[in-house]
Amino acid sequence: MDGEVKLIERLKREEGDIVIVTHENPDGDGIGSMIAFYIFLTKLGKNVKMAMKDDLPYIYNFLPEAEKIQKLEEGKNYNLVILVDAAGLYRTGVDLKCKEVIRIDHHVGGNFESDYDLVDHTAPSTTYLIALLLKKWNCEFIDKQIAECLYTGLMTDTGSFRYNNVDERAFELAEYLVEKGADPSYISTMVYERNRPNVIHLLHKVLSTLKIEDGIIASLIVKREFINETGAMEEETEGFVNFARSIDDVQVAFIMIQKPDLKTWRVSLRGKGKVNVQNIAKVFGGGGHKDAAGCKIIGSEEAVRKMLIDAIKKEVEKSFKKVKVA
Repeated sequence: MDGEVKLIERLKREEGDIVIVTHENPDGDGIGSMIAFYIFLTKLGKNVKMAMKDDLPYIYNFLPEAEKIQKLEEGKNYNLVILVDAAGLYRTGVDLKCKEVIRIDHHVGGNFESDYDLVDHTAPSTTYLIALLLKKWNCEFIDKQIAECLYTGLMTDTGSFRYNNVDERAFELAEYLVEKGADPSYISTMVYERNRPNVIHLLHKVLSTLKIEDGIIASLIVKREFINETGAMEEETEGFVNFARSIDDVQVAFIMIQKPDLKTWRVSLRGKGKVNVQNIAKVFGGGGHKDAAGCKIIGSEEAVRKMLIDAIKKEVEKSFKKVKVA
């Protein structure tokens, strides 16, 4: 019995409450996976809800049923938790108590949560795995709403089909979802072309912090004062790091986002295929993918940036044996 069938048979038997959750600071893949699975299970008559720690990022508020996402409650006892797009329950950012956890994910490594886990690190996105599951369960239930959610996750996690996690499976799924009603032009417009003026003002401030080390490492800083001054929201910084990544010859880019306590920095790292940024994130207790990873570090701006630069240089040395790094 393959993984999808095994999980389907388990969920068919479930008569209690089901909550679908994703990681903190959610992205399009986590949110798209969560909502698509929620809509599907609702059609089957399951008692299901969605919850996460953080507010829904503005750019994803167009997704169907997004308004039904609830706040994940600290310490609450849950029956069955389905964890999507996360390496372990700890990635929800909330101390959860639950009877059973099932993980559906495409990250390398992570925690083994149950015998019903569906994990494949070669998959283009978690929405890809959700799509396989739903197609095998009942493809007739995959409607336009579900297709929109799945396409959003696939598009955002592959960088609009530009990253090295893209293969023929990504394009085959995209074609299938378009046939099911997903509109690529509409979805890309809603995700990438709805920035509030506040966000552009914030981006202006953030770009002024750009620094380049050795021509191949680029960094950006989001100070809490920038967020307060512009009235933008932290979650609206998603994608800012790609401006640094896009610089010619840069192999590793990172952005440091200052949290409200002014001591903690949320770090997003991006690579271009030659340097494994997941290894860098692991140094600080984080994780992710070869070209996209993240972590949290506590310290001053200068200290945290130096720690990151040092860790990046070590990884660069491993990747580029002939490149001298000062």
